[in-house]
Amino acid sequence: MRPFVLIFLSVCLGACTPKESAPDAAFEPAAWVDPFIGVEIGNTLPGATLPFGMVRLSPDVAPPNHTTGYRSNRPIRGFSHNHLSGTGGGARYGNILVIPETGPCNLFPEPRKSDEYARPGYYSVLLREPDTEIRCELTAARRVGLHRYTFSKTADPLTRDELVREYLPQATIRGRILIDASAIIDMVDAEPTHNVRSAVRIRSDREIEGYGRFRGGWGGENPYAVYFAARFDRPFDACGTWKGSSFSADSLCDGVEVGAWCEYLLPQHGRVELRVAISYVSVEQAWRNLEAEGSDDFETVRNRAYRIWNQALSAIRVKGGTPEQKTVFYTGLYHALTMPTDLGEDENPRWQDGERHFWDFYTLWDTYRTVMPLYTLVYPERQREIIRCLLDIYEHRGWLPDAWTAGDYAYVQGGSNADVVIADAVVKRLGGFDVGQAYEAVKKNADVMSDNPYKYGRDLYEYEKYGYLSSRIKNGSSKSLEYAYGDFCIAQVAGALGLDKDRERYERRSGNWLNLFDPRTCFFWAKDPEGEWAPDFSPTFRRPDYWNGPYFYEGTPWNYATYVPHDMRRLIGLHGGDEPFIAFLDELFDGGHYEIGNEPGFLTPYLYHYAGRPDRSAERVRAQLEEFRTGRRGLPGQDDSGAMSAWYLFGAMGFFPVAGQDVYLIGSPLFEESTLQLENGVRFTIKAPGVSSGNRYVCGATWNGKKWDRCWFSHADLTGGGELILEMGPAPCGWGEAVPPPSLSDRRP
Repeated sequence: MRPFVLIFLSVCLGACTPKESAPDAAFEPAAWVDPFIGVEIGNTLPGATLPFGMVRLSPDVAPPNHTTGYRSNRPIRGFSHNHLSGTGGGARYGNILVIPETGPCNLFPEPRKSDEYARPGYYSVLLREPDTEIRCELTAARRVGLHRYTFSKTADPLTRDELVREYLPQATIRGRILIDASAIIDMVDAEPTHNVRSAVRIRSDREIEGYGRFRGGWGGENPYAVYFAARFDRPFDACGTWKGSSFSADSLCDGVEVGAWCEYLLPQHGRVELRVAISYVSVEQAWRNLEAEGSDDFETVRNRAYRIWNQALSAIRVKGGTPEQKTVFYTGLYHALTMPTDLGEDENPRWQDGERHFWDFYTLWDTYRTVMPLYTLVYPERQREIIRCLLDIYEHRGWLPDAWTAGDYAYVQGGSNADVVIADAVVKRLGGFDVGQAYEAVKKNADVMSDNPYKYGRDLYEYEKYGYLSSRIKNGSSKSLEYAYGDFCIAQVAGALGLDKDRERYERRSGNWLNLFDPRTCFFWAKDPEGEWAPDFSPTFRRPDYWNGPYFYEGTPWNYATYVPHDMRRLIGLHGGDEPFIAFLDELFDGGHYEIGNEPGFLTPYLYHYAGRPDRSAERVRAQLEEFRTGRRGLPGQDDSGAMSAWYLFGAMGFFPVAGQDVYLIGSPLFEESTLQLENGVRFTIKAPGVSSGNRYVCGATWNGKKWDRCWFSHADLTGGGELILEMGPAPCGWGEAVPPPSLSDRRP
């Protein structure tokens, strides 16, 4: 293969230029979204996708990189079609990689990048070499990624002698596009993904098809295949395949490290477009997915994607606040709608029974606290589909998942957290799924020992024998706390079905958290099987690899010290009452022990409510909201499938769900008005006239014109719609102190 010259393109992107001013009165929430917020630290995805889209078309950089395949300071290798957003651990996906280039054939190009821009459903970047540029533009449909590459030359055009004679004289640039069927995201230092086998075929003078089989990454081997069908907008001037580093003009190739290439002789600013459909079932299905999308051009698909995002983001409308707060808010809502991956009813390669299927629950331990309650509020039909999917997995595979990716169970991070998701839906009367089957599934979690508790179910032998998991079990203390809360959630499902004996049994078992509470320190710690405390207690105890325990998953004893969401009244009593508990929380925050960057602490800033001091919660929540900013490092931790972003959404609107219970805690909103579009055209609005950084305390409230003294409300309160008006003031005034949120101990002697 002779060396070729890398090229340049200059295109007018006036319609793609970021808006310098705020959106006008026409409600356009997508205009506030900045997909680059959180790409560093938060591991969010900058590329083009639709809400829950199967295609997430985004740039992949040269290794090492994040789980998204992207880092701001690394050169872009190409653009692949499936990604995750916000996750940690080892990477998955980054498959079917498209590489545009012009110089000598290079599977790992490292061009300089500039003019990077993204908005919902669209991504653009300029890739530069010394004498050429390629403007790369991406947009997405549900299962199809659309590419547009414009090649330009910044040095002298190719001479006529450099061109093959039969081509037209105006051809000045030789552009090449590679499709790597074996591509993966290579993090170098994390659980690796492997290509097992791939194949490509040149189907016609403008069509390429193939597949890649993969295994590995976070969660286990989880083998899967991704198939693709690619169609270009013009015939190839030359094409072929490669294997390893050997390029040929052959039309077929299979093995490991294989792909296809095509070349075009183009005029200055010459453009090549292609659309790539993917499938997890077959090549034939990939072609059906491509045909189903139709033949709309790039701009039409791009504009449609933007409209789809506008519609999805319009579920919540905020007024007031700063431009930065609105940008962080709507970008957070955008992130919360990026995962899981909607495969529809026909893209599940394991079974198809007419139920909508989702991949990439990463993981329920991350999302049950904020993302799932958000869906229940403003995307209820999506949440019904998700719960039916969880039950469908239970039906076919025998256990509810905590994490499910690439068609298989991945690692359990905490307890059996589908228990919380299902209880949350049951107590809020979401409907749309079989509650009897759901109870059967969560009851199995509680009563049947899992044969693989690191992938599904619970490690019950010690929990049933001792009432806790001992220091011999990895993360045993934090799992014990989560099992206890899971039991409370299961009790609520039993109660909804009128199974009072079961309800009472699981409520009693939900008190197992007491077995690891040390009254001498007021912390949870670890015990051995004989009931003796583990040595060397420290409230800041954590190994460098804290996700591996030994006693608490991804946290210290400080992080888990208040994890009794179902019986805060009992925990407060063990601390000696409200005032000592408030002092304990103050030490947690003021001593620098609180971590907003991980899920176990999501509820903690609101716990002052239970001790009769919602004003202190307002102070703590406001301080944490300031950790969320615009910019590529704008999130305080990994976004975890939108979990971090959804925490901000609730805090900014002024209320927070206690996941698994019919309780929302009233906080301190950032916006003067937040309107949620609920089901059946119902709207619920929170108004906070005059709210500011100074006026952050609720000093009075009315609900639909009637006085509201409680610092919390129920789901039933808001589903009828209406207005909650908060009177804000510059100092605490005693509002909401008299009636704390409910606890299990309130109804048990």
